[in-house]
Amino acid sequence: MRKMVWSLAVLIAAVWATGCSSSATSPGQYQYPCVSGTNQTLANPLAMQAGVPTTIGQITIVAFGSSNALYSSYGQWIVSLVDNTGMPWTGAPLRLVSDPSGPHPYPSDFYYASSIPMLNPGHVYRAYLSQPNAACTGIPLGQFST
Repeated sequence: MRKMVWSLAVLIAAVWATGCSSSATSPGQYQYPCVSGTNQTLANPLAMQAGVPTTIGQITIVAFGSSNALYSSYGQWIVSLVDNTGMPWTGAPLRLVSDPSGPHPYPSDFYYASSIPMLNPGHVYRAYLSQPNAACTGIPLGQFST
């Protein structure tokens, strides 16, 4: 009986430790990805850009068209970052912005920006499009470095 209780305690501890550990690989470690209903990519900074100022202040994405969840559920999406140390960074809700000099990868470009706090110098940041109040995993947008 004691051996069974001890084995159960060890099993519970192992399951608890596994469930509580976090690798911080992307915001919201859920089974299903968030669905925006469109294609999107980093616009400023660009994916793989190096030397991004720590004071950039916002991350801008470009999305294909306005017939999608980004446009129709305005204010319910954010840009989340995870740096190379695993530290998460949360941006403010997306807002429509103009970016005439930005990249134009789609036939109909819509730009959205998410304000972010000052970043750390010399870090690599992975960017995700996330819904903070939904049970879904953020959509990878690319990475950049400061």
